Amino acid sequence: MLRDDAFTRFEVSPFTGALGAEIRGIDLASASEDAFQDVRRALYKYHALAVRDQELDAAGVHKVARRFGPFSGNPVHTPIDGFNDIVRFVREPDDTGKVIGEDWHMDLAWLPKPPGITILYGEEVPPVGGDTCFSSLEKAYDSLSPRLVEILQGLTGVHSGRGVFAINAAHSRLGVKADVEAIENAVVEHPVICRHPETGRRYVFVSSVMTNFKGMTEEESKPMIDFLMARAVRPEFNCRLRWEPKTLGMWNNPHVLHTAINDYPGYRRVMYRTTVEGTVPLAARDG
Repeated sequence: MLRDDAFTRFEVSPFTGALGAEIRGIDLASASEDAFQDVRRALYKYHALAVRDQELDAAGVHKVARRFGPFSGNPVHTPIDGFNDIVRFVREPDDTGKVIGEDWHMDLAWLPKPPGITILYGEEVPPVGGDTCFSSLEKAYDSLSPRLVEILQGLTGVHSGRGVFAINAAHSRLGVKADVEAIENAVVEHPVICRHPETGRRYVFVSSVMTNFKGMTEEESKPMIDFLMARAVRPEFNCRLRWEPKTLGMWNNPHVLHTAINDYPGYRRVMYRTTVEGTVPLAARDG
């Protein structure tokens, strides 16, 4: 597997030419500050990471996540006892139907400040299947024509929490919070063309909960939203994280779309999940 020689404190191996990398040779819970900053640098570069061989429980996940910054909070899922910012997702072998996140999406895009980093830890994973796929919104931006970018820079996307509660409440083993009305009525506006607050790289802010463009109806907006979603998830912009036990996955949430693969019937999957605070999406303007 190709190694990225820009990182010397641990091994970094890219998943694909678009995004994503595997990291080995670091203990995130005890890593020095310099090593941890290198992990952050790798996250900015690759946007989705699989850090292998992490011996963590809920407290350990909490400790590692807090090193990245304040928690962003979770308005949808009920946390585990003792950790207000940690959710435990359990899928039993006899569970049927869709899995959580089984569509291309961005976590909590309908919030004014979507999480900057999502963290998922594999406590128990299937021997095969259950992968998470990612797609680069930076690569999607790079593929657009200059004229279309010019048009999109003048647009603001409207994102809604409508339907989010129903999707999550359908999973009987997943606790959801009671404030249904607040979630369903949540509406937020984000620029369509944004820039990364650290790297300055541009990306398309499109999500599965984008309903329309500001000043346009849903019917008028739908063709362009559909186009952007289709462009965002093209195979050449993808990578695939294959879970192993004790893998900590993390991704730069506003800069990727991701989806869970439901291909492990008969196996149990247990994951810890948390999110780190992000920023208000920054508009990228020319001139």
